[in-house]
Amino acid sequence: MKSKLLALLLLLSCLDLSASAQDISNDTNTNAPISTAAPEDTADIDAMVEKVNIITRANSTTELPENDPIPLDLGLVEVPGVSTDLTKGVTAKAYARYVSVDGMKIGQLVLSSVEKGDRVEALNSDNFVAQFDLNQPALDPSSPISVEGNKEELTAALERLAADEETSEQVKEEEVADSGVGATGGDPGSNASSNPDASGYSTPASLDVGDAPKISSNITTEGCEIRVDLDQLQAIQQTRVVTTTDGTPEYGECADGAERFKIDMSFAVCPYDENIETMKATAQFMYYYTDGGGNREEIGDCQPDSEKVYDIVEDRNACRVYLDYINLQAIPQGKLVYTNHNGKVVPVADCAASIEIDPVPMIETTEGCDIRDDFIAGMSFGRSKYIYNLEGQDWDTSCQDNDEEYSHTTIYKTANGDQVCEPIINRESGKVTLQSRVMINVNGFELYRSPCTPDTSAKDIQSTTAGCEDPSKWTHNLSTSQSIGQERFYYLLDGKQEPVTECQDNGVIYSHQQELTGWQPHDVQLFAYRLVTVYIEGVPTVTGRYNVLTSQVLPGDPQIPYTYVGVGPATNGETFYEGCTRFDERDEVETYKRPDGSSHKVIVGDALPLNLGNKCIANFDWATPTNSSWTAPQNHTGGPCGNGSGTTTVKVGGSDGYYENRTVYNSNHCNYTSSVGTRTTVREDGELIGEPQSNTCTTLAAQSSVHQKQSGWEYWTQYEPNKYNYPTHSDSVKSGCMGNWGWW
Repeated sequence: MKSKLLALLLLLSCLDLSASAQDISNDTNTNAPISTAAPEDTADIDAMVEKVNIITRANSTTELPENDPIPLDLGLVEVPGVSTDLTKGVTAKAYARYVSVDGMKIGQLVLSSVEKGDRVEALNSDNFVAQFDLNQPALDPSSPISVEGNKEELTAALERLAADEETSEQVKEEEVADSGVGATGGDPGSNASSNPDASGYSTPASLDVGDAPKISSNITTEGCEIRVDLDQLQAIQQTRVVTTTDGTPEYGECADGAERFKIDMSFAVCPYDENIETMKATAQFMYYYTDGGGNREEIGDCQPDSEKVYDIVEDRNACRVYLDYINLQAIPQGKLVYTNHNGKVVPVADCAASIEIDPVPMIETTEGCDIRDDFIAGMSFGRSKYIYNLEGQDWDTSCQDNDEEYSHTTIYKTANGDQVCEPIINRESGKVTLQSRVMINVNGFELYRSPCTPDTSAKDIQSTTAGCEDPSKWTHNLSTSQSIGQERFYYLLDGKQEPVTECQDNGVIYSHQQELTGWQPHDVQLFAYRLVTVYIEGVPTVTGRYNVLTSQVLPGDPQIPYTYVGVGPATNGETFYEGCTRFDERDEVETYKRPDGSSHKVIVGDALPLNLGNKCIANFDWATPTNSSWTAPQNHTGGPCGNGSGTTTVKVGGSDGYYENRTVYNSNHCNYTSSVGTRTTVREDGELIGEPQSNTCTTLAAQSSVHQKQSGWEYWTQYEPNKYNYPTHSDSVKSGCMGNWGWW
């Protein structure tokens, strides 16, 4: 690290300071004396040079560019071992820049000369060097700068400035004496009458050396971009120095300024990278920052976050089992999902055959399914269902007719000759009535399908439904979708009914009717069961109808799937902010239509939020203006706001010479009005965004310190005191400052 800094220091000391010489030669006082300190010749003398720490301070806040040095003025705060009489009113001319080394900003500065008024003494810049750490690439007038320098060389230069000042005062006094015109003016009448050569005077031509150039410098963001530094996660507003000479601006190179914006990561605008092959879902983000105006500026494209990688898994609870009646398989289905960094379950694919569980066979069975009888047709029909076992649990379907049919046979005796039913004996008449049953043969087994029924051919045995009309006591078989009516048998004894049987099935079939009364939803599995009322008609009730089952799910009833409508984003009422940008959260929502026509919405993940844009406003506050001034001393040029000029008549060549008009200069009085402007950025919810930014806006009114006087052909000047006419800090002035600061 040290070697790098030393190398940079040597590089700085070798900077070309020809620009300094050029600036000095362009000074309006062409007679200003300039002396150069001679370099030491031997190593022994070098060893005797006394190095001291010269304390300096920048005259104004100055942005430093990177690598390319700029000129600036410093005040001499303290020079060890040197009287303040020598440093008073002296400006140190310097060149400064900063360099970046291992992520740090290093300020570098050299002194090139010292100046007092219109007098300049050059310094060997190799002998006056400073190097220091910087938090921001700018010099603050409140922070002193220590420059290691050659005490002897600086002391000699300061003494020459003081000596030149005394010599200059003497020369001016002699010129005033020769011309008879005081620098501060006099009585023009008395001066004219005391001049013995006035009668032979002819008006001299004015020697016009021109006005002094008006030079001003400012720091502006105009023409400079915001530099993105992802290593520091900062967006840096670059600035540059604009030097205006007589209204013509000249711009320096853009360099990092003091205004910085924090760079954040936004996951809201980037989708996940979902990889089915690796079964991984990776969050993606985009860098962004919020600028001083509250605008969101996005940097680059979406990129993966290696710390936010989640497994894609199969969720079978979200899907129903698909029954394949062609291949007789029950196929488990699953939906691929993952849980994102916000804790929400996000689907990757719709329901499909499970990748974890294989299909299982569906086995047909008649168990639990009754044979359906049709006594009118004299036939019975076999019924069956399918069962399957999935993860240890048995499942079945509803019973349906199969291809098996059985003919009805009415029998009185078994194959062995035994009566299938006890005969009925009429005790009055002594007659015997045989009874029969309807039988079918199922795979060699005889199955009775009706109870014992007397042979109605015997006229003394009669049947009736009287007393057997209550349908609630009938036989109702939901499996076969049938209800069977009832009757009883009797004979007459002494004119009264003598019962032979209780109420029993009479073989009259009432087919079940179904009435849809509603639905039993299963939103998780996206299906519904019917709610039905099973009833029979043509029965001996008031309405002719009897409800066998009321608004229930029938055993084995099929699952009716929901109808898929579509998918899209929908706001969910949640709001969040990234800097000044407001986002309304949205879910990715699948819409399904239930069998009853209602809609069912399923949140299947996060949708990209709705960007509602910049919700910040910038507030500008201005402090009460303050006034300051710099009052030009007499016989002084090179003030901070330029020079004023006037014409004076001088005699050239002694008593035998001639008169000549010359242009003289003196520094202008500088009157300043300043106000601190502060910008704060406030979001719609009252949140302060970023740090308040404050800058000082200063406007200048330059007043000439030269008051022109004339009497006839003679010209002279008087010193004009400062009238302290401070400029108005108008809205247009503030607007211009805010423009230079990049606040517009």
